[in-house]
Amino acid sequence: MKIGEFAVCTGLSKDTIRYYEKMDLLHPEIKNKHREYKKQDIDIIETILKLKQTGFSLQEIKMLFEWSQNTDQNKKLTKEEVQNLLRIKVIFQNKYEQMVQKENQIKQIKQVLLQADYKMEKLLEKNKG
Repeated sequence: MKIGEFAVCTGLSKDTIRYYEKMDLLHPEIKNKHREYKKQDIDIIETILKLKQTGFSLQEIKMLFEWSQNTDQNKKLTKEEVQNLLRIKVIFQNKYEQMVQKENQIKQIKQVLLQADYKMEKLLEKNKG
């Protein structure tokens, strides 16, 4: 599909899609000077949007994509690669902790909402016509 249709499917503007390409997050096929997007590209956009919602920056998302796509589990790492991997690991651990904190906050908010709903329900029962 072409960029216009892809924009409609993803809910993103063409400019945002081009920006994601420039950041090397998307890699559409180029046919006759036109971008061609596939279902896999929609999946990538959905992943990007979910990660953004959980607090990841585009740079962190790019780092995650690069790491997960270019990692050979059997490779012997250089000292520089080990240091880079440790930095990435710290970033992801921090993101995980932030998500756990948000999850706990959401649980607390849910409790408050449930209590409010219970009180409203009781008040409505007492005031039935």
